This record gives sequence, C-alpha cells and structure tokens, in this order.
Amino acid sequence: MKLIKNSIILIFVVMLSFASTDLKAQDFGADVVSSYVWRGTQFGTGPAVQPWFTLPELTSGLELGVWGSFPTSDAGTSQTYELDLYASYDFGPFALTVTNYTFPTATGAYDTANYELFDGDMEVSASTSLGAIGLTVGYFTDLEALYVEAGTTLAGMNLAIGYGSDGDSAFYAGGESGLVNVSLGGSKDIKITDDYSLPLFGSFIYNPDAEAAFMVVGMSF
Repeated sequence: MKLIKNSIILIFVVMLSFASTDLKAQDFGADVVSSYVWRGTQFGTGPAVQPWFTLPELTSGLELGVWGSFPTSDAGTSQTYELDLYASYDFGPFALTVTNYTFPTATGAYDTANYELFDGDMEVSASTSLGAIGLTVGYFTDLEALYVEAGTTLAGMNLAIGYGSDGDSAFYAGGESGLVNVSLGGSKDIKITDDYSLPLFGSFIYNPDAEAAFMVVGMSF
C-alpha cells in the first residue's frame, strides 16, 4: 500500500514537471448536480459543483486527472468536500484505474481524520465491455470493500446495477453485502445558440440495501 501511494506522488511530480515546460491541460470542465449520490449513497445535502481536470497525455492510453465535489452551501459536518487524484490506463480490452479519494475540510485543509492529499482511501478498479454490457469492478485496498457494477442501454436509457461487499467496517452495505445501486438515467442537450448546446442529465437511483431512493439532475460545462 505504501508503494502504491508513493507511486501516485511520483506520477503527479512528473505531471508538474511537464506543466513547467509550457504544456497545457488536455481538458477541464465541471458538472453541477442537484445532489451528490455515488454508488447508491448520498454524500452531503443540496447541490454540488463537481469540477474535473485532466493533464496532457504523457503516453498513449494514459490519463492523469483530478476530480472534486464541493457543496454550494455550508451545513457543517453534514456536507462532503471531496478531492480525488487518479491515474488510468486503457489497455484496449480493459482499462485499469487507481484512485486516491480524499476529503478535505471546507477550508481545503486536511485534518488528521481525513488523511492528506496523497494519503487517502485507495481504490483499484478495472472496467471492460462484454458485448452490450459494461462491467466495472472496484476494490478499496485499505477498507477491503468490493464494488461490482454492470450497465447497459435499455430503450434509450442508461441502466446500471451495483453490488457492494464490505470488509471489516460498514461501507456499502452496512458491514455486509448486497445490491446497493440500481439506477436509470438519460441525457439531452438544450440548444442555447447555433454553436452551443447545454448538456443535461438526470437519473433515478434506488439503493435496495438501504431502502433509499434519489432523483438527481445536473448539467455539464
């Protein structure tokens, strides 16, 4: 585990060295969502802004990036501030991603309970396609929590079913295993001008294990 975290630090040091030679960011943007729901669990309350940023390709198939989620209002300890570093490589038949999940405070600082920027909750995930079905498997190395999701397109809608299995502590299914995410969603573009359309998306999410349901809408920039 220490080796993996040190590797993440090395990757981002390399990123910064490339940035210092006048390389520009490959892409960046943001989503604004009515609420932050991830794998059948809601984090915080109210709308959130979720920016993302990817670096230029250092080699074909490799993507390095940062993703965050920040609430639009401050409700104290009930809110979730998240900042994740990730490295992903597309091997063709499948893609492998290492993500470092961190949760700073509202000021951007990290306290002792929320680790540091390069020392968060590490997940190793793989994704592939089996015909019309997309399959994602993620495993948190420290938490020993497994997540498996299958997704497809049904009648023009995106359908996903996720199964979570916890280790020693409650994470997906209250310390046990079960279906934690059944979602049905879609997207459309709202024409603003002849040259620009605003992408909108929405989904209905049900967590059978927690008996919780959510409706989420958002827009991308």
